[in-house]
Amino acid sequence: PECWFEVVVADDMNVTVYDQFGNRRFSETGRWLMQVCEGIGPVATNGWPVFPEGGSVDPGELAEQARESVPIGAPSAVTSPAVGRLMVQMPTWLWVDGSWWQEYSATATAGRVSSTVTATPQRAVWTTGDGTTVECGAGTPWQAGLADSESTCSHIYRQVSPTGRFELSVTVEFAVGWESNVGESGSLSTISRSASQVVQVGEIQAIGTR
Repeated sequence: PECWFEVVVADDMNVTVYDQFGNRRFSETGRWLMQVCEGIGPVATNGWPVFPEGGSVDPGELAEQARESVPIGAPSAVTSPAVGRLMVQMPTWLWVDGSWWQEYSATATAGRVSSTVTATPQRAVWTTGDGTTVECGAGTPWQAGLADSESTCSHIYRQVSPTGRFELSVTVEFAVGWESNVGESGSLSTISRSASQVVQVGEIQAIGTR
């Protein structure tokens, strides 16, 4: 028999369409079609009475795609004293450069639907190499004149390693949220970025005199 397609939903941003699990869905063009055959009436397409023109779009799946493309590089970690001059029994200031500690975003699009992900840094976890872990925010950059108590992230090495070196690493965890241009939004699993470097930890020998 002769068959043709009829538009059932002209704009799914104005008329809500759900899948079999009760989740809202969109088509790439915004239109949902139904196949009709002469003498038979509506005919299911792939088991469904209506189907999305251009394909079905799930804003949540677009958000997952965007999450994978968020442009976050390795953290820019800084110490004071500088890496090659760390000393035992002296506070080492730890911080992540402010130009790196910021929000990052990415967008994925399919047809008329787009989802944007925003990743926001929440905490930095430093592994100092001597068995200690320090959890902080971005930390406070050292400046001349600041007291050691003004650091918001620091560590004191108590001993020199056998080789005089430790591996200092930092992992920054980002909270991830998303929103779409069709009103859908939510949160996704966290994103983490890490960096490490070898630091030298020495000691200052005191000389007694009379």
